[in-house]
Amino acid sequence: MRPQVIEDFHFKLPDDVPLYEGQVDYVRVKESLVDYHIASRDLRTAFIECSKYLVANPGTSIIPGAANGDVEMRLEIAIRRISGCAGFAKKLDLALSCLDTIINPDSEDPCVDVSDDLLARALSCAAFVHIELYNAARRRNDLKLANDHLYAAAMYADVSICRGLVSPNALHVTSVLTRSATQYNHDIRNSPRYRVFKDLWRAMDKRDEELAKEDRKRSAKVAKAPNAYKCAAKGCGVEGTSKAALLRCGGQCPPEIKPSYCSKECQKKEWPTHKKICKPGSAANPTENSPSLDVDLDDPTALEGELSTEGGMERIIELPHPGMPGGKLRIISRHMSPVFLRYLKGSMAAAGAR
Repeated sequence: MRPQVIEDFHFKLPDDVPLYEGQVDYVRVKESLVDYHIASRDLRTAFIECSKYLVANPGTSIIPGAANGDVEMRLEIAIRRISGCAGFAKKLDLALSCLDTIINPDSEDPCVDVSDDLLARALSCAAFVHIELYNAARRRNDLKLANDHLYAAAMYADVSICRGLVSPNALHVTSVLTRSATQYNHDIRNSPRYRVFKDLWRAMDKRDEELAKEDRKRSAKVAKAPNAYKCAAKGCGVEGTSKAALLRCGGQCPPEIKPSYCSKECQKKEWPTHKKICKPGSAANPTENSPSLDVDLDDPTALEGELSTEGGMERIIELPHPGMPGGKLRIISRHMSPVFLRYLKGSMAAAGAR
């Protein structure tokens, strides 16, 4: 089973760039409605661009255009309704009503001359709203309503893809579908209700093939120099997406077995075992080679400094997926320190043991 991937971003905006209430969700929606190949991984830039757009386009300036049938302004209002950003209250029902005027030519106040691009984005946006409503219904344990919203999300995502837009949100719908199918041991893809969404499943298959290709490419690099991509400390689990993400031992050990470490901490803890190779003749205590992280969760400063606002080299850690038995959750981060990643691993292991 392919691991689900989560990429973490943590950054500080320039002092002269305003941060609006609801802007985190606003950016999240905006970034989910473009082609997934070009969706920005530099969310700091995305936040800055969105801030500039919101400053230049306050609600008072987009409402008249939306009232006159401007498709782009109506889509913008829907996004602000979803996120509760820039003066708009968070109202998912009003967002759907606004999107319906773009999608449905038989609506009460339909837009005219809707371009294929804007139609596809509106469809994907509607899928986003229904996934939000699906999650809300699940939290209330209203499974019938949740299933209805999941079906609607799949329908809108499928039509959006048919119109030429394979967005991160559409692919997220496939992720929710497959996760739900795994949880309930149901072949949802071949069920009468969902097998009709052929474009949606084809998009998922294509993305899976791309991810598998990326994994094979990385595995080939790791196979040539496994010590360069994985922290050598036993029990750590932190990896780098590039050689530069880890620290190589600077000792006299042979190059073909020279270890790399995610941090000075792991290098120090592994030294009792490694020094017999790096410095032949040195005594080693193999019982000391298991790194551990002792974090007092009652101490609010325990992990202070373990999240960087600047970012750096990407590091990876894989954890058991809490919602998918046997599945993996892969966290990729430029901002979490190795200490924080190992803390997450320990926390997940402890939660799974309970």
